[in-house]
Amino acid sequence: MSGLTERIENFNRAFNIYEKAVKANISAPDNELFQMSVVQSFEICFELSWKVLKDFLAQNGINVYLPRDVIKTAFVNEVIKNGQVWIDMMNARNATSQEYNSDKINQIIKNISTIYYEELCSFKDGLKNINE
Repeated sequence: MSGLTERIENFNRAFNIYEKAVKANISAPDNELFQMSVVQSFEICFELSWKVLKDFLAQNGINVYLPRDVIKTAFVNEVIKNGQVWIDMMNARNATSQEYNSDKINQIIKNISTIYYEELCSFKDGLKNINE
């Protein structure tokens, strides 16, 4: 099993948990435990997603190492379509452990449960093509 294949399998397992957390959060948006689970599962899912991109690029002879560089390179090489959403996801991932303003946190959680979830769903669907 290649490193990329293993990373994709790990992403898929993490995504399944993230998906459950998003659905739980949508069903009870004021539940703090659901909010925490959606944030944590998003962080893990995002980490694995950009590392899948990094591994895929490396497999194709493109070596980049930092998340922002991986995202930009994946966008330029048309591996991902929504580069700005990926940058926004990276910024949200960075902000979740450092933000204390409840309005900003609520906006991040909303984005994690909608925009970012949709983007990672599309990414998951596209992984079938990446791993061939």
